[in-house]
Amino acid sequence: MTIIKIKEMLETLLRYEDSEITHTFCSGNHTFSLSYSKELKNFQVKNIETGHIEYFPDVETTSLALYRIISTVEKEVTE
Repeated sequence: MTIIKIKEMLETLLRYEDSEITHTFCSGNHTFSLSYSKELKNFQVKNIETGHIEYFPDVETTSLALYRIISTVEKEVTE
């Protein structure tokens, strides 16, 4: 997934912040969920297997973190 596609997905979550939307994506053997909390004013990325949640304040920070997660997992799969 490109950084541009990731940013588009995040901007969609912001546009519909009054709705509860969760994107779930798999990368390698890992499954993640992505959502936006209007109350907390942040994005949440959750590793479904471990339950670990990371919080990010804006589109730029979140997109870079997601790109890193996806790239790392894809790199592990190809090695």
